[in-house]
Amino acid sequence: MNIFSSNLLLVMVLVSFGALGCGTSKEVSSNASPKEQNEQRSILTRQEERNRERALRFFIDGSLRDSKGEYAEAILDYQAALDYEKNAAIYYAMSKDYSLLGKHAKAAETGKEAVSLDSTNIVYRENLASVYLNAFQQDLAIREYEAIVRLDSNYTNGWFNLARLYQLSRPLQAVTIYERLLDREGDDWDLLLQAAEIYSRLGRYDEAAQKYKRMLEIDPSNRPLQRQLAETLSKAGKLDEAVGLLEKMVEVNENDLSVVAVLADVYLDRAEFSKALALYQKILKSEKSNAEIKLRVGVAYVGQIQRDSTFIPKAKEIFLQLKTETPNDWRPYWYLAHIAGIEQQDSLSAHYFERVTQLAEANADAWWFLGTNLFQRGEYQKLVDVMTKAKRVLPKEHRVYLLMGLAYSRLEQSEKAAEELEQAYRLNPKDMDILSTLALTYDGLHRYEDSDRLYEEALKIDPKSSLILNNYSYSLAERGLQLARALEMAIEAVAAEPDNASYLDTLGWIYFKLGKLREAQEYIAKSVATGKASSVVHEHLGDVYYKLSEKDKALEMWQKALEMDGKNQSLKDKISRGSL
Repeated sequence: MNIFSSNLLLVMVLVSFGALGCGTSKEVSSNASPKEQNEQRSILTRQEERNRERALRFFIDGSLRDSKGEYAEAILDYQAALDYEKNAAIYYAMSKDYSLLGKHAKAAETGKEAVSLDSTNIVYRENLASVYLNAFQQDLAIREYEAIVRLDSNYTNGWFNLARLYQLSRPLQAVTIYERLLDREGDDWDLLLQAAEIYSRLGRYDEAAQKYKRMLEIDPSNRPLQRQLAETLSKAGKLDEAVGLLEKMVEVNENDLSVVAVLADVYLDRAEFSKALALYQKILKSEKSNAEIKLRVGVAYVGQIQRDSTFIPKAKEIFLQLKTETPNDWRPYWYLAHIAGIEQQDSLSAHYFERVTQLAEANADAWWFLGTNLFQRGEYQKLVDVMTKAKRVLPKEHRVYLLMGLAYSRLEQSEKAAEELEQAYRLNPKDMDILSTLALTYDGLHRYEDSDRLYEEALKIDPKSSLILNNYSYSLAERGLQLARALEMAIEAVAAEPDNASYLDTLGWIYFKLGKLREAQEYIAKSVATGKASSVVHEHLGDVYYKLSEKDKALEMWQKALEMDGKNQSLKDKISRGSL
């Protein structure tokens, strides 16, 4: 505590002592005569004055010790002063000294006493808030500043400190305060900066950019601020504006590689790969061992692959180097996985994605790509094993449960599939892939009430979903329900995808259920002609031929169906009977 603050305390104590006036703290005897009462009052007044003088003397001694940095000794003087006078300013002085000594509990105790004795004193409340912050009790500090701004709604410093405390736990309230202060105080650098940082953290980049622009009006030549504005504009999707600002900065100083790197990044975001590459290569000339820039060069090469496949080996070479140079960075493996996928090296792609999941367990996309890779390769049991690991890391990632459900479906474990898909549905009830897969699974389990409910939910989300229209209409047709509505849905699905073998079969099968055999033959035959028809479709066409009295064709189709699904006992029986 310096001499100035000690003198300020002394003034506060003198004012505090003087405010007590000449009143007595004890009552005179009501049974005494008026003369005796006056004498008693006089004695009490003199006693209080002596006590006040002693308290003040001890306080002055304490404040002198404070000026010398003798805080522990000062506290002893203040305690002695309190023996003679319970005064808020003395408790305040003790609280500050306890805080300087790191005794936060004592600092809080005496600070609260000061506030209790003088609850309208903003200085005492600010001290108590500071004590709470030193003790990492932010909620209690917030409570004090909330009381302070209630006492004085024009106290700018109180509002500012309250906003700073709100920033982590209540960012929206914090930014509201900053906006009010900006309206009242005008553009202030600190207020604009704090508001911009909150808006950025909330992902409200447009508003953050506006604040940075106002800061640049205060300091237009501030290059780090210009770069920050450009990066924020880029995040806000205003790439043209970001590029314009950065290009001007590069014109002023083309050797400022930090700005050149940001401009290259924005070019990369705009898919201007050749421009990005030129800038990255310029940076690499000065920073040959800069792994981050090497990575971005590789990303730019990947961006060029779609129009020029000769960039594949260039990109691969960079990422293979980075894999060795930065073995704990997951990103080189990520791009190597995608390159392997482009080259149709699926097992190698899976290997790299698996490495990503080891280095960055929380990367949900890596688990998804690894899982879809295994699913497409038919490695369903391995997919289950991998997604079991993923569930431990990402227990709320709906795509993990979706993949588990798909794997169990292919393993013909429908109950387990439903269990996993139900969890996926709970986590993301609007996902169309989950809705369609779970509905289809319920359908296979003959849980038609559940499947119909999900189909209806899906159609509310996307009434034009050809997959839902097809699956729902086929389910209804198999049960002989709502055939007119099923026909409408199937027609709409085929109109959307006229070459889809499954959709053509569904439409034909509904016509079969309606007794319209020629229409049924037309569409199911089209399905078979695609070369993608399943065993069931061939069996359907056989059934249609049988109803048309073309039994030889019927047996031919049934035989083809059996070749595709040799385990189908009902089909075997049908062939054996030679009839439906």
